[in-house]
Amino acid sequence: MFKLCLFDLDDTLIRTDDLKAVREACKNNEDQKNLSKLISAIKADEDRHLYDLSTVKKIRSDFPELKLGVFTRSPRSYAKVVLDWAYPKFEWDIVVAYEDVKWTKPRGDGIVKAIQEFGVKYLTEVVLVGDNDVDVRSAYNCGCLVVVDKGGWPYKWGNEHWGALQRVPDALIGSPSEVSTVLSDPHSFLPDLERLMEGATGSSRFDKINHFIPKAIGGDSTAYPIHVAGRYFSNYKSIHQRRKWHSLTDSIEKNKNSDNFPEEWIKTLRNFINGEFPAYFGTKHVVVTVIPHRPGRKPRLENLLTQLQQSIVDEPIKNRSIVCEPDLLSFKGGVKSQHNDHLNGNERFENVRDHLFVQFPQKVAGGTSYLVLDDVTTTGASLIYASKYLKTAGAGIIKCLSLAKNIGTVL
Repeated sequence: MFKLCLFDLDDTLIRTDDLKAVREACKNNEDQKNLSKLISAIKADEDRHLYDLSTVKKIRSDFPELKLGVFTRSPRSYAKVVLDWAYPKFEWDIVVAYEDVKWTKPRGDGIVKAIQEFGVKYLTEVVLVGDNDVDVRSAYNCGCLVVVDKGGWPYKWGNEHWGALQRVPDALIGSPSEVSTVLSDPHSFLPDLERLMEGATGSSRFDKINHFIPKAIGGDSTAYPIHVAGRYFSNYKSIHQRRKWHSLTDSIEKNKNSDNFPEEWIKTLRNFINGEFPAYFGTKHVVVTVIPHRPGRKPRLENLLTQLQQSIVDEPIKNRSIVCEPDLLSFKGGVKSQHNDHLNGNERFENVRDHLFVQFPQKVAGGTSYLVLDDVTTTGASLIYASKYLKTAGAGIIKCLSLAKNIGTVL
């Protein structure tokens, strides 16, 4: 049960992208001329509400014990004018503005300030509703949950929108009407593997994130989509508060050397196959393979694939002919560990490009669909080159799935 819900102001509650100049002029400045300009600018466009007064009133009515507040990078004088215009006579429990904290977003200090104000004990009882990457980073830095509302996004997304998707928020929604459902049942909105681990019902969510080969090593604008079933929070100080209570991160750590994996891992693979390889006419043929282990390392993903194959034998997926090929791909000798050898982004791509290969190209068939699995994706290099090399070998449809997207530092 949530005890505190904070909203971002600009382009989450209210459309304000045209107010940037007057907003900046209000920083540490309550000059009446600026505020008069702001009032005139606001009134020039009456169609600003993303969350109208009736919506925020309904949230308060549905959750009477929930503290509702606003956390914004905008100046306090600006925020007051905008909120008074947008929500007349509505009393927010707290407004944390630019001047109220030493460090504003993407740091989570403003959320911490609100938490301390109301004596909230657990970070799992706090949620931030925002619209872009800065909001996600701020929530992760604080350690609370974050909802990204895409309802106010422009037709052409900016870097701040793509960045929000790449960091895989706890919930992605398309309109204010969904907020109450998130507040009632947040686990049902999680990425699929995290949802299963929480024992929640709901639709399967696999976020599709585009990855790119760096231009420095010959890449271009070609996007390589990778689906992810959850998140893995790295061991960075800036996300420590979120990492320490994140179930999937803990599960991945505990299963680094496993031979048998949690049943939820297998279930999410089955869910992905069901959803992404539909069998409209007859039987769908799918080959599932994995990013191979490095020489001298434990074949962990290969073991996961063996467990998946047994699951399919025990309980076949309707209208799918699924073959697991754990050794379809391999690494040449001399390949480095992406993590242990501390490779940077470009080096990771070069390492995989030069050492990964299709070990049995004679097994690749054009009329068959392929699913390539990885555990944690950072740059996407392994899955990108796996798909490229399978395509060169003659594969038709190729989809890539990672159990988790690596979440790095947010500051």
